[in-house]
Amino acid sequence: MRILLALAAALALIASPVLAQDLKVTVAGRDSVILTPAEVAALPRAKATIQVKGQAVTYEGAVLHEALLKAGVVAGERLMGRYLNQVVVLRAGDGFTSLLSIAETDPVYRANPVILADTVNGHPLDAREGPYRVVVDGDLRPSRSPRNVVAVEVKAGF
Repeated sequence: MRILLALAAALALIASPVLAQDLKVTVAGRDSVILTPAEVAALPRAKATIQVKGQAVTYEGAVLHEALLKAGVVAGERLMGRYLNQVVVLRAGDGFTSLLSIAETDPVYRANPVILADTVNGHPLDAREGPYRVVVDGDLRPSRSPRNVVAVEVKAGF
């Protein structure tokens, strides 16, 4: 009986919405900023639909580019030359990292948004995915959409 209760409690924890947490955003050569859940929620939002195991799944959340602007990233028409050599490192709580080029996050270079999702199909992310999942709209596979994102870093490329 105890095993069943423990299993039920674990399943409830996994399926329940995760509590929002701060997000650290760092741009090389500048100070890091810590965005509170309220600050992330106040950023301009977008939706992105990706295929997960053959099913269309719609995520919604803050536009990643807007979070990078809060940390002082060079963007828009100024994003050229040496600044285009930068990469965005997305760090998940479990140690997984994913990379994007800086141009992939900027609306001057990319029509589809990259978002810091906090909802999936209209529901808050669960503990497995949240508090934030980066979703790259337009990708055919979710390989660059890490779950449980806790930090975003912009650094010089190769």
